[in-house]
Amino acid sequence: MKNSISNVQERRSELLKIVNKKGSMSVEDLAEKLNVSEITIRRDLKILSEMGVIGWRSGVATSTYGKSLSSTSLDVNASSRVDQIKMKIAAAVPSFISESSTIFVNSSTLCWMAINQLASKRLTIITNNAHATESVHHPQTIIILTGGEIRYPKESLVGGVAIQLLSSMQSDYTIIGLDGVSVDGGLTTQNLYESQVNTTMIKRTKKKVICLADYRKIGVTSNYHVADIDDIDILITDSFANEKVIKSFRKRGIEVIQIQLGQ
Repeated sequence: MKNSISNVQERRSELLKIVNKKGSMSVEDLAEKLNVSEITIRRDLKILSEMGVIGWRSGVATSTYGKSLSSTSLDVNASSRVDQIKMKIAAAVPSFISESSTIFVNSSTLCWMAINQLASKRLTIITNNAHATESVHHPQTIIILTGGEIRYPKESLVGGVAIQLLSSMQSDYTIIGLDGVSVDGGLTTQNLYESQVNTTMIKRTKKKVICLADYRKIGVTSNYHVADIDDIDILITDSFANEKVIKSFRKRGIEVIQIQLGQ
């Protein structure tokens, strides 16, 4: 289909490459270059600017590649868009979790949001997120902190104590957020100590591993390996995620859920 998500994302990716190469380009020139209408280009630029990956003013697109964003309002819009995406991803989690389940939840921001979204269910939540006890939760939900060394600024619990506790348990589900999700790199994170805890959670899961990642993490490989891509069962992301990478995940048998923001 002409306007499929795949085609739209390919066009936006090409638009971004052109602007990054040229430095700046008018809407008219971009429309001619990509053989689409100026209305289509303006729509693309609106989304890309809200994502914070391009500048757009007075009919001219400007590259932000390798630069700090020059507009404070663009920073705010991009941050707001990411926050909306994260909330929608987190809101999709409860439909995959059965009542009375035991779940491992890691210390990512997305997973913290997911804990709050699970407030309607009676669960046992085992987590290395030191803030978990402050979450909204069902009155009969049990929250168990792994213990361990607190790593700032995220205040995640890591180290031998956390790993020992997780190794003595099994969960029905693991909800995990990461810094990179790719076919070749698998699941990766920026923190060595958190990677060890994340790996243990995945290994001790009986049913399904549910990965939460917004478009910025898809196709990315970070510093420390957590698990292979085939170790996750469900990926919940958004419609901005690279469609070619998403297709490669689906070919591996991963169930991919892409939330929409009414773009």
